[in-house]
Amino acid sequence: MNKRIKEAGLFNLFQRSFRLVRHLLKRPYPPSKKRQKDTEPSTQSTVPIQEKEPRSYDESVGKNLRCIVLSDTDNEIVSVKNTLGYAALLNDREELADDLNGITLFHTGDLVDKKRPDPSVVDFWRQIRRQAKLKGGHVKIIVGNHEQEIWQKIEAGKKISLGTGHLEDLKLFIESMDLFHLERGILFIHGYPTLEFLRTLQHYGEVTGNNLNQFNSDHYKKAFKSPEAMQLYAYARDNKQKNYLLYDVKDAAQYYKKHGKSINMLFKTLKIECVIHGHRPQRSGVQIDYEFSKWLPDVRMIGNDTMVRRKGLGATVIRSGADGNTDILFINTKNKSKKQRKIVSEYLAADQSEYSTEIR
Repeated sequence: MNKRIKEAGLFNLFQRSFRLVRHLLKRPYPPSKKRQKDTEPSTQSTVPIQEKEPRSYDESVGKNLRCIVLSDTDNEIVSVKNTLGYAALLNDREELADDLNGITLFHTGDLVDKKRPDPSVVDFWRQIRRQAKLKGGHVKIIVGNHEQEIWQKIEAGKKISLGTGHLEDLKLFIESMDLFHLERGILFIHGYPTLEFLRTLQHYGEVTGNNLNQFNSDHYKKAFKSPEAMQLYAYARDNKQKNYLLYDVKDAAQYYKKHGKSINMLFKTLKIECVIHGHRPQRSGVQIDYEFSKWLPDVRMIGNDTMVRRKGLGATVIRSGADGNTDILFINTKNKSKKQRKIVSEYLAADQSEYSTEIR
């Protein structure tokens, strides 16, 4: 009996002690003088903290941006040659012109067909890259969902109708491509930019202060470790997960109507004024300009997939000077003419004094 009383007394003492400790922990105390030094803002310093501002441009292409942009050529070489020849960038020997003088050739992805990838297309673009480098030009190839799907199949060991040597060569070629490129406020990307992708890009810029194009090497290239990692960027159509950054936007009009306000603000924060993409074919064979301007009033979005494989001609030409002014011209079968061809060559001229008054 005495033993039980003692045990009950000890239990009650433990309960009281526990309540006291809990009360002391919850009780608000004014900070000590030492603590106040840590918590109160200093009145001595009046210099504001400078946040790092992400750079949204790449100076590697030179003082003035002059470029031609192709999209979704899908195993096609003849139409690419026709377009480059039309722009006076390919000579009679089907080689790049000698006086590129800093011109950049962009391709926004899907340069091979995902079902029947052609090794000769890879050889052609590798040759174009080498020639451009020797002749003072640049080639920047952005990855498309076709290339990403092919890479995932190769990595997963799925059957593709190519020899072993061609498979490895194609895989390495795809791994050399970037996810996007941002230059002078112009975003070159394969598909529609998503809210998740732009938020990630903003966060990357704020944290690192790096040129935003470094996201490609810092993050995207690391996705080549597995097909699952690549899926975050692979423009998935079905079973989209919350962590996917780029996916196939099925109803783009509805998507930008819903998220347009947030996306437009992100474009402004990232200093993106123009987006050039492919992925969504324009059956008219003509580029679609100022897409979704109702919901994206501060961005000029251009759909550049003119089905060049069938139409035989199609590209967007851009010139952007040091003064920040950017001019854009479209090449397609609807506006094809000798006069327009001359204007295209003037757009790409190295000496801005050569620009005619017709295109100002």
